[in-house]
Amino acid sequence: MNLEDSLQAVRTEFLSRMTRGNGHLLLEVEEFVTSRLGKMLRPQLTLLAADTLGQASSRRTLLLATAVEMLHNASLLHDDIIDHSDTRRGKPSVNARWNNSVAVLVGDFLLAQVMRILYEVNEPDTTQRVYQTVEAMVEAELLAQEAAVSDADRYLRIIDGKTARLFATACALGNPEYEEFGLHYGRLFQLRDDIDDGEANEYTEGLILQEKNILAAIKPQLPVLIN
Repeated sequence: MNLEDSLQAVRTEFLSRMTRGNGHLLLEVEEFVTSRLGKMLRPQLTLLAADTLGQASSRRTLLLATAVEMLHNASLLHDDIIDHSDTRRGKPSVNARWNNSVAVLVGDFLLAQVMRILYEVNEPDTTQRVYQTVEAMVEAELLAQEAAVSDADRYLRIIDGKTARLFATACALGNPEYEEFGLHYGRLFQLRDDIDDGEANEYTEGLILQEKNILAAIKPQLPVLIN
C-alpha cells in the first residue's frame, strides 16, 4: 500500500461529500474546513490496520477512513465552541471566522455524512461501534464539564472518551485486532498533547509511563503502524 496515495483518496472522498451541500455559506465553510485537514492520523490508522488484511485499497476501507476523519473534524468544530477557542492549528477557528451557530451546523453536516457512509457500508456491527464511540465522546466531554479533574482515574476516563476511543475505533474499523493498540496509542497521544498545550497535571507523567509500558508490552505482537 502507498499510504500517501491512500490518504489522498480519503481527502478526495472527504471533499466530494462536503461539496454535496447547497448554499453559498455552506460551500464557503466547507472549503475552509477541507483546506485545513491535518496529518489525518486517524484515517492513517484505519488504512494501515486494514492493510494487514490486504484490504487497504477496498471501497469499504476508503469510506470508513473518510468517516473517521469526518467524525474527528466534527468534534473539533464543537470543541472549539465549548472551549471558546478562537484558533485551530494556529489559524482562526470556524466559530471565530463566522460564529458558533455556523460551526455547530457544519459539525452536524459532517455527522450526517458519517451516518450516510455507515448506511452505504451497511454493517450493523460497524455502525454500532461508531455510535458507541460518539456516545463515549459526548459523555467524556460532559464529565469534563462537571468539575476540575480530581483524580487520575477521572482524568483517564475523560481522555479515553474524548480522544483514545476514536483512535481505538479507527484501528478496529481496519482490523479489530488493533483496537487495543489504538486505545493505548490514543491515550499516549492525548497525554503528550496536554503537556504541549500546558495542561499537564499531577497525574500526566505517571500515566505516560504507564501507557508507554503497555504499548511496549503489546507492540512486539503487532506490525509497527506508526514510527
